[in-house]
Amino acid sequence: MPKDFKLPEDRYIIHESDIMDILIAYNNQDYEWILYFFESLVPVQNIKKNIQPESMYTFNEVIKMAGITLPKNNE
Repeated sequence: MPKDFKLPEDRYIIHESDIMDILIAYNNQDYEWILYFFESLVPVQNIKKNIQPESMYTFNEVIKMAGITLPKNNE
């Protein structure tokens, strides 16, 4: 990863089934699908009262839950 690269801190609504789909795609080496999934996510701009905050995750949290380890920035 580039030295000054920062992952977005936007929040997204991700379901458990999404995490399972990411893991299946990762195990099948379907990286194009994984890229499409993340590229198609829409950040939550205004949190509605009926959406539980614990069902929203940052990009980093989704990657961590999927068990994917990103390389550290070399500083």
